[in-house]
Amino acid sequence: MSDTEARTRDIDRPSRPSNAPRGGPEEVAARDSRPVLPPKRYEDLDGAEGRAVFFRPHRYPPSELGPVRTVVSLTLDGHRFECEMTDVSQNGVGFEWPPGVEVAIGLEISEVSLNFDKHEAYSGAATVNTVRQRDGKVVVGAAFVDSLMNVDDVIALRDVRAYASAGARGLGLGGAPWRVSGHAEFKALVAELRLFLEDARKHFSEVERALPWNVVHGEVGSPARDALVARVHSEFAVEFIRRSEQIDATLRGVPLADIPALKEYSQRFLQEYFVEAPCMYRALHKPLGYPGDYEVMKYMYENQFAGPTLFAKAVSLAILTTRAGDSVRFRKNLLRDRLSAALDQRSPDGRPLRFLSVAAGPAQEVFELLKQRKAIASPVEIVLFDQDEDALSYAYQRISPIVNSRWSKVVTVTYLHDSIKRLLRDPALFTRYGGFDVIFCAGLFDYLEIPMAVSLTRSLYSHLASQGELYIGNMVPTSPNRWFMELNLDWNLKYKTHEDLLAMGRTAVPGAHVEIQQEATGVNPFVVLKKT
Repeated sequence: MSDTEARTRDIDRPSRPSNAPRGGPEEVAARDSRPVLPPKRYEDLDGAEGRAVFFRPHRYPPSELGPVRTVVSLTLDGHRFECEMTDVSQNGVGFEWPPGVEVAIGLEISEVSLNFDKHEAYSGAATVNTVRQRDGKVVVGAAFVDSLMNVDDVIALRDVRAYASAGARGLGLGGAPWRVSGHAEFKALVAELRLFLEDARKHFSEVERALPWNVVHGEVGSPARDALVARVHSEFAVEFIRRSEQIDATLRGVPLADIPALKEYSQRFLQEYFVEAPCMYRALHKPLGYPGDYEVMKYMYENQFAGPTLFAKAVSLAILTTRAGDSVRFRKNLLRDRLSAALDQRSPDGRPLRFLSVAAGPAQEVFELLKQRKAIASPVEIVLFDQDEDALSYAYQRISPIVNSRWSKVVTVTYLHDSIKRLLRDPALFTRYGGFDVIFCAGLFDYLEIPMAVSLTRSLYSHLASQGELYIGNMVPTSPNRWFMELNLDWNLKYKTHEDLLAMGRTAVPGAHVEIQQEATGVNPFVVLKKT
């Protein structure tokens, strides 16, 4: 390389001060916290004292050799003996003398060999220079005659063996948590999705640099931004969804014992790309203790094109427009339209219409209902129940201005903050509000086992008015996007088939009219109980 090329490369490379700290923040902080000692002069350096001024090689007992197995072999009068070592150094070895064999200081041993895990570190003659008793055994010290022993090799062997035996997993490769035999199609599809995302991130980075900031990150509604979103959906999200559903299909029927390894495999390949999407990051880290909190629902309802970079926005859009993501919006639409139909019917006894939303979250269906309605003829009382105060605060922030400006004379909204524990245990929780014409619970039952689901269904049904309807949503096990929810987000639902939902309703309220109503994707149906 020429001097000119060297200077050019130095210009292109970011400069680094010669005294700049190296290492990560923790390492730098640890270094900075150590006391700074003044350098010593050579004439001030300390040495040994007392008997230690006479140097002797360090002796290593077996405890300092870790997992290395040491055997001392002797040849005496044509007989071979293997003895336990007590210590070893560069110039000699201590070991237990064979029982019944005479020994004395000055005895010359014609052949001594030291084997460390089958590595012969010394082979030659030795002379006995100490004899002592220890725990009823004779222990001798013998000096090597032919050469010194290379202790560095033994210590290096010790370090390798100690590292290899850590955690009984060798170097950690043979027992890697992602390692499982078979499932070649799953592994290949996950690896291909990784390459697809890797290429997409590079491509979107180039596109983002070329486009004006407001087109990528500005408000929704501009023609250029709408065109960008449409193109990202057609050229990236659709392909992502296709690949995602292929991966999901390969997991059907996989033995449960193999799932942890495939989970590790999926996370190692894909997690760094997935978590760039804000919805995925929040669902993974669960700041409120559960994945589908109201903030995640906000992404689903209001901003599927969210993220700090164009690639992050693209991943968010792809995840939130899978069939599972679409089903959340379609179930919201089904509930909104059912509430709207109820508003078109007057209460038969002249009382206000009453709606109850259980685990309401951001109450998107109620927000859209009150925003889109042209007229509300009869009084309406709405109760929004949730255990998350922030979710209710957000719902209040959006719904209250609409009620105050348009429906103050006919609509009353109560924001009820209480625990899911009380909801599940107190059947009288909603008694004071009177009978409800529509009760709906879109997401909570996804987390309930059948016995608890039956109990809550019975409790909610008891709060229906005559002719009232109870809508309970639950995702079905054939949802084609379970793999990344479960493997990459630890988002595990209690999926229920249509048969499970019908049996749940009939067990909770024998004799009630029970039916299934589907949202558009078929992933998130409702079981509906009508009080006749």
